Amino acid sequence: MMSMAVTEINLTVIGDRACSTTRTYLTYLRAAGLRPRRLWLVDFVRPTPTLLRLRALIGERLAELWRRSRAPHAQATDADYRALCLQLQREAGFDPIDHFGHWQSQELASKVEQFSASDFHDPVLQRRLLNMTDTAFLYTNGGIVPASLLDKPGVRVLHIHPGIVPDIRGSDCLLWSAQVRRRIGVSCFYMSPGIDEGPLIGQHETDLPHLPTMAELLPAGREPELYRALLFAVDPHFRARLLVEVLQQHPGTDLRSLPFVTQPPARRPAYLWMHPRLRTRVMKDAFL
Repeated sequence: MMSMAVTEINLTVIGDRACSTTRTYLTYLRAAGLRPRRLWLVDFVRPTPTLLRLRALIGERLAELWRRSRAPHAQATDADYRALCLQLQREAGFDPIDHFGHWQSQELASKVEQFSASDFHDPVLQRRLLNMTDTAFLYTNGGIVPASLLDKPGVRVLHIHPGIVPDIRGSDCLLWSAQVRRRIGVSCFYMSPGIDEGPLIGQHETDLPHLPTMAELLPAGREPELYRALLFAVDPHFRARLLVEVLQQHPGTDLRSLPFVTQPPARRPAYLWMHPRLRTRVMKDAFL
């Protein structure tokens, strides 16, 4: 059996080992024969005073080795929640990804680095970004990216947002999409200082998936668990599918210069977190 040809793309994935979106993106890229030039696996943790002193004394690399040697091992995931994540993916029509299983990150990019940072304000992460602008960056996790970084020349950060912008911006947008548009939508754009307002590269909408497991678990008071599993395990598939679609539409293109259009002005404010009572109603109405 012949193996698929692999194409390196000028992309640096800013990943997080604990983030299901990171793992889903990388799984889809590998299946499509696309290998990012770099993968940064970032532990987004608040640095301790000791770690900060060590960075100053012995440098970032040795200080990071010290931190990882003392980091606690990840706790075992509840078996029921793990099974729920797999089941919802199957019901949504996706090949399930076990986000809690072991994975070989070294095989997923031409160069893989692991380090820690508090968030995108951390000088460690900012220095790396500003020194590696030969590629576009792919955002997967880590909180708000400051405007001061996005405004720097050469910094191009791709983001796949779970909503059709500019209509569906903000938080909990998978559920707001289901409620407002009666579809699941995703948008790919270059990040800008505004909330989900960057130059628009691609969009896709699909029918709402049927998730019969919710019929059993919602009456049992397990809405919080279903909500977490929906966003953790199902949402990243819609994003990853659009990511690969955009990349395949522009083979060989410098990912810092993908064709885009300016978003039209938003007609309403960005959505906020959805209240649990409304979440329950939306899940019943949209997915059953």
